[in-house]
Amino acid sequence: MIDRCGRTITYLRISVTEKCNLKCMYCDPDGENCVQEAEATLSPEKIEAIVRSMAKIGIKKVRITGGEPLVRRDICDIVARVASVEGIEDVSMTTNGINLKRYAKQLKEAGLGRLNISMDSLKEDRFAMITGGGRLNKVLEGIDAALEAGLVPVKINTVLVRGINDDEIDDFIALTKDRPLECRFIELMPIGPYGEENGDKVIPSSEIIDARPDLVYLKKSDKGAPAEYYRMKGHLGKVGFISPMSHKFCNDCNRIRLTSDGKIRPCLGNNGEVDLMEVLDHYPEKLDEFIKNIIYNKPEGHHFGEDYTSSRHMNRIGG
Repeated sequence: MIDRCGRTITYLRISVTEKCNLKCMYCDPDGENCVQEAEATLSPEKIEAIVRSMAKIGIKKVRITGGEPLVRRDICDIVARVASVEGIEDVSMTTNGINLKRYAKQLKEAGLGRLNISMDSLKEDRFAMITGGGRLNKVLEGIDAALEAGLVPVKINTVLVRGINDDEIDDFIALTKDRPLECRFIELMPIGPYGEENGDKVIPSSEIIDARPDLVYLKKSDKGAPAEYYRMKGHLGKVGFISPMSHKFCNDCNRIRLTSDGKIRPCLGNNGEVDLMEVLDHYPEKLDEFIKNIIYNKPEGHHFGEDYTSSRHMNRIGG
């Protein structure tokens, strides 16, 4: 599917719940969505129906996100349904890893291919502070379980906040030495209570790269992917940088987002959304054309760096 700007849209990110089992400082510090189990608007059946419609018009990759997707009891059913859709070639997930040890093998068997794990510190006390009480050892055990289950590559996503965790950059890079991990540093975005009020906390990716001349640039294989990759000499894994603030990559964006309450959000940094529920529930025969029109009109670019406030916190969008 080609949108009005000539971009080929092949990637869908689905938030299967707004709920989470952590209270991260830049997402949900008050814990408004912090629960262990959650009911979500979109059932596995409705998620499958939407994915089937999108696959017909060219969606090939699906990433399941949240909130925290592993708080849903039916998460393996969701993965299996998405993976069964003809035309879907890649199913992945972003998780905080707290429940991953329990689910890793089941997710692999259901059809999940790979994982992104959000982890913003390697220090127990600091991890607990950033996440509102999360336990680092659970995430580390989850990483081991994912590697053992064959959910590779495992990508570690770290949101850097100046003065909070930027002294751990080299510790994260060291994780790539002997294991097939991809550690990726993400610039803090102006979404949520911390990002919106702390523009001075953003650390440009160039600042990290310039300070580490041993990082060797790796040619980009996927033009639509937001990360730029490097490898430290002698390391097995890779180091990635996602730079939505300092290096806008809208011209090559290939993705759209589905929120857990059934809305398509074509751009992370644009408040435009379209509700699918009425069409899905009452006019399912029109769903394909309805979605096609939404994707075609995807905005040209995001509004980060402007006078922009997101209508949703990240847990309600899906990353």
